[in-house]
Amino acid sequence: MTAMTKTLLRVLMVDDNPEDCELYRRFLKQDKAHAYHILRAESAEEGLALCRSGQPDCVLVDYRLPDLDGLEFLAALASEDGTIPVPVIMLTGYGDETLVAEAMKAGAADYLPKNALSSKSLGSAIANAVEKSKLRMAVEEQRDILEQTNEELRHKHEEIRSFYHVLSHELKTPLTVIVGYLAIVLDGLAGSLNDDQREFLNIAKDSCAQITLALNDLIDATRLETGKLTIAPHPVAIAELVSQVVASLLPAAQGKGIHLHHVSAPDLPDVLVDEKRIVQVLSNLLSNALKFTPEGGEIVVRVNTDSQRLGAVLVSVKDTGRGIEPEQCGYVFDRLYQVRDEEAGSNGGLGLGLCICRELVRLHDGEIWVESTPGQGSTFFFTVPEYAADDMLAGVAGR
Repeated sequence: MTAMTKTLLRVLMVDDNPEDCELYRRFLKQDKAHAYHILRAESAEEGLALCRSGQPDCVLVDYRLPDLDGLEFLAALASEDGTIPVPVIMLTGYGDETLVAEAMKAGAADYLPKNALSSKSLGSAIANAVEKSKLRMAVEEQRDILEQTNEELRHKHEEIRSFYHVLSHELKTPLTVIVGYLAIVLDGLAGSLNDDQREFLNIAKDSCAQITLALNDLIDATRLETGKLTIAPHPVAIAELVSQVVASLLPAAQGKGIHLHHVSAPDLPDVLVDEKRIVQVLSNLLSNALKFTPEGGEIVVRVNTDSQRLGAVLVSVKDTGRGIEPEQCGYVFDRLYQVRDEEAGSNGGLGLGLCICRELVRLHDGEIWVESTPGQGSTFFFTVPEYAADDMLAGVAGR
């Protein structure tokens, strides 16, 4: 490698001993990989001024200086956050291991005893120190970029969350009015209807109900993210609750030719839950099961005490639908995630239902998960805590 192709490095020597500095010059002159532009300072004060006015690529500083020692030099050079803006290699005639540790702790890039210096060791130390400094600066630059990007994403996330929160509330009022007028017309209060008119109005009413569910999901998702969605647990007979939810969805199941039923273990304990929210969880799981189970299929809800989790009741919803691919099972509870099928494509919805289920179960100190075999069906499980009299006394209801 010729001198014309050598990498040029600016090296500052902070040393009041001219013989030592001349020795360093001769060593560096033998370096075949780099050319050096050498600056010299005879005191720490002069060296600090040169560092600040025209930052060198590397600094060689003698531990013993007329005005400061090497550690004090590092402290004076450090920026407000404690980082050293330029790589510093400390040189000394003393091989004190404690001093070496203190120098490295203070931010020195390397530490070399003068009596062991050679052209190779000095050149290698400078090259390594400069390279590590460049890497550190690159990492810091990328970190700053990532922090800025994250801040922008947080800001956009807040804007989106605020938008769909406002949107959902703004849409609920006119939607309520629409549903009210549809009910008036369907009840015949605005005149008689023929069969076709009644069918079309019922379709419109069902569509409004779907929109209402989507808006409620948006509102719940916002409340969960902001910590504003709370629960009010009280003792509930879980078998009766499951029976009521299953009964409410029987007409939809029968309309699709699906056998929906439930099985509850005898002598189940009461559970400590917010009844409205557990109904929401179970209804969501059953609605999904109905959506993905073909005609002639079966959906069964089972309730048992949980043999794996002391003090918990286990609820499961098993269907004979098309199942979920293994690589998708880990994402089904993520916000906005929707299970896709190559033939069916997207299955509608906002992708918030299962995420809300997960957070509601967590608010009850429970767990929720899925087990599935493609082509055979899926089983969603969740646990809720058993009721114990001292739970209420402990303030569980105040969560």
